[in-house]
Amino acid sequence: MTGGGAIDTVRVVPGPVCLVPEDAFTGRPPTLRVVAVVERSLGGGRWEAEEDVRVVTTATGAIVLPSLAAPRRTAPGGPHGVRRMRIRLLSPYLLDAEHPEGVEFDAPSTTVPPVTRVRLYPLPAYPFPPGTRLLRGRVRRTWGTDVAGAALTGRARTGDGYLPRVLPPWSEYAATAADGRFRLPLRRPGSKPRPAGQAAPEPEWFTVTAAAEPAHGGGPEATVHLTAADISGTEHLVEIP
Repeated sequence: MTGGGAIDTVRVVPGPVCLVPEDAFTGRPPTLRVVAVVERSLGGGRWEAEEDVRVVTTATGAIVLPSLAAPRRTAPGGPHGVRRMRIRLLSPYLLDAEHPEGVEFDAPSTTVPPVTRVRLYPLPAYPFPPGTRLLRGRVRRTWGTDVAGAALTGRARTGDGYLPRVLPPWSEYAATAADGRFRLPLRRPGSKPRPAGQAAPEPEWFTVTAAAEPAHGGGPEATVHLTAADISGTEHLVEIP
């Protein structure tokens, strides 16, 4: 405190990286256990844990590494001993499918880090609330290999022949475990076919896309269309070419 009741402000240097994780199911910072692992490169694709790096999670859920911030005043020629490092977010319930190898950066650093938003996809062990409609299944390549770390997206089916039951458009997300299994929540209504004059009950249609390499746009993926009747206790198989 200073005289007159004014409050001094303290400037916190965040370090060379700033992650803002989001639980894709809740749309908020994760409350489930997520561990940030910091590693340094040994070259040749090899990494070693840096256990003495301080990881700080702010009140808003951002993850920063203040101990890797270089002093603002450096000797001519810039800071010495800059290392290539990465940070990975690990959890038995959530997966950073968009950054499977972690987020890399150079440290120490004096620059203001860019904010990297990290969407964490629910894994099969995610504790979904009771009553949540879930599509259970497994993702495989066409030659029979299970796909770990695949990203699944579910939404109401679109196209000229289908009408959304709710607006705006919505998406749900999930990721596969090591054995290729997933549980994809489908909380919102699917689409309905345009009226065709028949009195038969209107099915509820969804579209599910599985991407084998979500970190690389345009990688191998598969899309399937299914109705609410297909969402049962049996396992649904999605094959990616």
